[in-house]
Amino acid sequence: MTGRIKSLGAGNACGFIKAEDGGSVYFQAAAVLAHDVASLSVGQFVTFDLESGACPRAANVCVLRQHHMAGAPARRPESVQLRYLGFDQTESTRAYKFQRFAPGEEPTMFLMTADLALFRKHRVGIQEGPGLCLRALAAELAGVGSTLPPLPRALTDQDMLAYLASRPAPPKRHRPKAPPRPHPEWHAG
Repeated sequence: MTGRIKSLGAGNACGFIKAEDGGSVYFQAAAVLAHDVASLSVGQFVTFDLESGACPRAANVCVLRQHHMAGAPARRPESVQLRYLGFDQTESTRAYKFQRFAPGEEPTMFLMTADLALFRKHRVGIQEGPGLCLRALAAELAGVGSTLPPLPRALTDQDMLAYLASRPAPPKRHRPKAPPRPHPEWHAG
C-alpha cells in the first residue's frame, strides 16, 4: 500500500500514515526500514505492508524516493519512481516485487529475489530486504536507463557488501568503569 506520513511521535520514528484509501494506519519505529528512519517527515510518501489484526499496523515502511534515470530528456522534470509491493516466499528464497512508474509509460513490474542464507551470512536483518533490493534495483535502473527488461534479478554478495559499506558506523558504546575489586588479602582478619 502507499500513503503519506500523517504524524510522527516526538523524538522517534513512530506515528500514523494516511493510507491511499483514506484510512489511518499506525506504525512503530521497528516497522520502518533501517535506512529510512532518519529521513522520515510529515507529508512524505511511503509504501508499506498492512499487518492484519484487531488493530492493523503498518510493516516494512519504506520512503518513496524519486530516482532520476540516466539518459532522460532534460525537458522532463518528472522522475521515475519505484514502489515496493510486497514479497512472496518459496522455501528459503524471497521474491520482492517492485513497480516502476515513469511519466508517459505503462508501469513495469520487477522482481528481485534473495536467498535468505545471504542475510544470515552478512548478518543483515531480513526486515532490511525490501530496502536492499530497492537500492540494488534503483542502481541498476540508473545505470542502464529505461531499457532494463523486467526479468527477475537476484540479490548478490556485492549488493550486500555495498549496502553494509553505506550504513553509518554504529555509535561507540561507553562502558562505565567497574569499581575496583577488593584484593583477597585486604579482608583477612
